[in-house]
Amino acid sequence: MASAGWFYIFAKMSSGRKEILELRKNVMRNDKKTVDEKSLALFLDSVKNEKELIESVFLKEDDLIRLIKGLESIGESSGVSLKISAISTEKGAASKPVISFSAQGEFEQIFKYLYFLENLPYLITIDKVSFQNIEVNSAIAQADNKKTNPTSVWQALFSIQLESYEN
Repeated sequence: MASAGWFYIFAKMSSGRKEILELRKNVMRNDKKTVDEKSLALFLDSVKNEKELIESVFLKEDDLIRLIKGLESIGESSGVSLKISAISTEKGAASKPVISFSAQGEFEQIFKYLYFLENLPYLITIDKVSFQNIEVNSAIAQADNKKTNPTSVWQALFSIQLESYEN
């Protein structure tokens, strides 16, 4: 009878150990899930700024003003006179806005504008660029009837397409 009692106690202890091991496994799984969830939350917070930066590159129809202001801003920075002649925003799944404009100034200024245009924070395709040299005599010299060296003024005609556009 004593051995049966010991057998019964041993069986209960063995059963208890199995339950304890199962509970420990569950606790470890839950701890791992909690750590994974916290890691994921930290990762999402860390990429939030990058996500906002990437989203700022993609413009919607209401945001086209930002692009136009960017074109004007780089015009001021490079010293050219900018004139936007057309903006076509067709409705459609694959349509992207096409902006036609001209810039006028000295050759170095036009070239600087082209450099700034290529480095705008938007994905654009420059479809057409044409440079024209316009010889202009100084108005003051014409009024004085004096011969002067002509001032070299350049005009560039641009046609760009905004690739980072969402309808």
